[in-house]
Amino acid sequence: MALPSRRIGDLSVSAVGLGCMPMSFEEAIDNREQSLQTIHRALDLGVTLLDTANIYAPSWDTVGHNEELVAEALRTYTGPADLTRVVVTTKGGLTRGEGETWGRDSSPRGLHAACEDSLRRLGVEAIDLYQHHRHDPVFSYLDQMRALAALRAAGLVRRVGLSNANRAELEVALDELGGPGDGGVVSVQNEWSPRFRGDADVLDRCTELGIAFLPWSPLGGASQARDVGSHYGQFSLIADEIDASPQEVVIAWLLASTPVMIPIPGATRPRTIDSIVRAVSLELTPEQRERLDATRPEMASMYPDDSPRSPLF
Repeated sequence: MALPSRRIGDLSVSAVGLGCMPMSFEEAIDNREQSLQTIHRALDLGVTLLDTANIYAPSWDTVGHNEELVAEALRTYTGPADLTRVVVTTKGGLTRGEGETWGRDSSPRGLHAACEDSLRRLGVEAIDLYQHHRHDPVFSYLDQMRALAALRAAGLVRRVGLSNANRAELEVALDELGGPGDGGVVSVQNEWSPRFRGDADVLDRCTELGIAFLPWSPLGGASQARDVGSHYGQFSLIADEIDASPQEVVIAWLLASTPVMIPIPGATRPRTIDSIVRAVSLELTPEQRERLDATRPEMASMYPDDSPRSPLF
């Protein structure tokens, strides 16, 4: 099954991806087979973008859990999808240590070691898209971008992107690495959802330059996704108007907002994949989009950058 596609640099991927992080939450790790089936269902239905990261894991001593799960899902898949078209994106720059001590390490040595570990877990020679997870305050952002570029120059990664980047950081990255047309920054993965729409200038810049924007927690995070319709009534009202769920309306709204938007909602069950894919075909009228755009976000990030506990995202 072919889904509508969008661009990440020179790549064509499905208009929605799958955020695999929830499969490494404690409530999901006891049902590994269901997680594998969820990824397989996504592949069956034409999803060709899988998002993971090295620190997506149930505990500090299982770092790499999610990457290993994604690799196993691809290795065991026997369905009709062409796996050569599947893009796996992972991230580096955050650390987890004994006792759940969180940190950041975007030194050249730290990023290189993290990238090599991700290569081993994913079982690939080069990572399709490697995203810098968060700013490391120990180093200048320019130096961190140079460390990211070194991974590409060494052939460890094919494309580079950013995550949790503000407009000033994006401009530093563009100045140093170039944009998607130059083989530079091809993606930005920032928080964006009905509940949080900060850094709108980053989204505008991505739209201007054709940089893929991959919103993390597009439904507002695990704690809000189930009740997004009750938090933001217009999504529920419009869901009734078009015979859809509020969650499907959120995805359709995001897709309609800009051609660079590629939502990556999380899932742990195959039936959720069916809903995600159905959302791609939904049509919103201009009037419905205006009503959704006008909903008031909470504007408080789930994980502010100065949080004492480094976020998974």
